[in-house]
Amino acid sequence: MSPGAGAANLTSARDQAATLYKQIQYIDGRVGFLGQKYDMTLIKLRDITHVIANTKTIVAQIERQVQRGNGQLRTDAIYAYVTSGAAGSNPMFAPTATKLGAVQVYSQVAQGNVATTVANLKSYRLKLTQERSLLAAEDQQAASAARAAAGAFHEAKLLQATLQNALSQVKGQIAYFVHQQEAAAAAQSAGALANAQPAAGFPAPPPNSRADIAIRAALSYLGVPYVWGGASRAGVDCSGLVMLAYDAAGIYLPHYSGAQFADTVRVPLWDLQPGDLLFYGYDGDQHVAMYLGHGMMIEAPSAGYTVHITPIRLGYGFAGAGRPRA
Repeated sequence: MSPGAGAANLTSARDQAATLYKQIQYIDGRVGFLGQKYDMTLIKLRDITHVIANTKTIVAQIERQVQRGNGQLRTDAIYAYVTSGAAGSNPMFAPTATKLGAVQVYSQVAQGNVATTVANLKSYRLKLTQERSLLAAEDQQAASAARAAAGAFHEAKLLQATLQNALSQVKGQIAYFVHQQEAAAAAQSAGALANAQPAAGFPAPPPNSRADIAIRAALSYLGVPYVWGGASRAGVDCSGLVMLAYDAAGIYLPHYSGAQFADTVRVPLWDLQPGDLLFYGYDGDQHVAMYLGHGMMIEAPSAGYTVHITPIRLGYGFAGAGRPRA
């Protein structure tokens, strides 16, 4: 092989490595987004399920009110007939002491009147119709959320197959160049962190004293496998790991990276502290990791991986840092 041909092959391998690296980053990001979408839809589905249970309770209560109203209506109708002034024409209801006593006893039993009971029944039945309509809408929302979760899961599985295919191409010399690019990206992130300067009008929030507890809790999950929607020792996803870590420190964060982004205070890079969170994707909807200090972070990256420590990434998809509120 001529020196020119060798140089051309080397250039081709580098170009292929660069293409694969970008493809892997994109697919990783997309899978991360779908994982968080899956979490979000599961949370939504759980909330809707609770609402449905409450609505069913309300419907059952109204149905009991309707049943009582129907019984009261029958009682009131009989009472109205008994006390309608028919005693003069009907000897059965003549005002003798015995009959009058029976009417008085019945009068005590039959509280209310027909008009009031009918009005109440109309109100109950209208409310019952409204609640049943609401329940049907909630059932549709739950079904939609379940379909969205299943769709996200299925799309992510297909993307993961594509990712595995891309990774299988990373062999030999190409793999070396891919690793070079990964190392260069990590070095660039570390440099950006080291060179970050205070920005005017961007005061840093005070450090969180519970961060050390959260870090120790996160480190205890090292080696735990990534599981979609996971939040236990059996498996965690990225936001599940962060949620469990800060829960150990007494700080509640929702199980969705986008919601965690919204629930934290923005932190400039120059004031990044251990325990702060690093978010990726639009408004953090793709991925979240926890900063450990010295340019390193802990994360549950994606399916097929375990919780691990890795250099921070401040390039592709980085949305900003956040600090949990104490």
